[in-house]
Amino acid sequence: MAGRWQWFHRLGSPKWFYEKTTRWLPWLVGAMALFLTVGIVWALLFLPPDYQQGHTSRILVVHVAVAGTSLSFFPLMAVAGTVTLVWRMKLADMVARNAAPLGAWFTFLTLATGSIWGSVSWGTWWEWTDSRLVSMLFQFFLLLGVISLRSAIENAETAARACALLSIVGCINVVIIKYSVDWWNTLHQPSSPISMEVGSPNGPEFWVATAVMIVAVYLFLAVSLILTTRNEIIQRENKAQWVRELVAQAR
Repeated sequence: MAGRWQWFHRLGSPKWFYEKTTRWLPWLVGAMALFLTVGIVWALLFLPPDYQQGHTSRILVVHVAVAGTSLSFFPLMAVAGTVTLVWRMKLADMVARNAAPLGAWFTFLTLATGSIWGSVSWGTWWEWTDSRLVSMLFQFFLLLGVISLRSAIENAETAARACALLSIVGCINVVIIKYSVDWWNTLHQPSSPISMEVGSPNGPEFWVATAVMIVAVYLFLAVSLILTTRNEIIQRENKAQWVRELVAQAR
C-alpha cells in the first residue's frame, strides 16, 4: 500500500512527469502518425460507400472518433480537479487547465463534422429540437465557461477550485449527451450496434476503420495534452533548479 501511495505522489511531481514524457513522446507520436495515416487512407480510399448514404458515410469515421473522444474531457477534468481539491497537486491542475481548450476544439470538430454529415443525410445543418445536438453545443459553451472562469479569477488556487467544481458539474451533461437519443425522440440516429457481418449496415469495413481512427484520435489527445502540460510546467516551475538546468542545456 505504501508503494502505491509513493507512486501516486511521484506521478504528481512535475519533474517526474516531464522526464517520463520525454521518453514516451517519440513512441506516442509515432503511433499517432501511423494510426492517423492508416485511418484516413482507409476511410477515403478503401471504405466502400454506404448503400443509403453513399460516400457521405466516410465522414462518420472521423465524426464518431472525435465525438467519442470529446466526451472524455469533462470526466478527465473532473478527476484532475478532484485530485487538485483533495491533494492539491499542481500537476493535476495543469492537466485540467490544458484539457479545457483541447476539449473545446474537439467539441467544435464534433459539431462541425456532424453538421456537414447532417446537411446531406438530414437535409439540414442544424436542428434546435434535437437533444443530442443541443446538449453537445451546451458542452462546448461549458468548456468555454471553464476557460473564461480561470482567466477571470486572479488567484490561481481559487481559480483551480472553481474550475474543478464546474468540471464535476459538467459530467452531468456528458451523461445527458450519451443517453439523449434514448431518452427523447431526436433527429439524431440512435447508437449503432457493432456488427461484423458482411453486408450489414455499418458492417466490418466501417467499424474497423472507425476503431483505427478512434485510437488515432485518442493518441492525438494524449500527445497534445502532454505537450501543452510540459509547456506549462516549464512556465510555472521556471525558478526550479532542474528547469534552469534544462533551459541551459537547450541553449
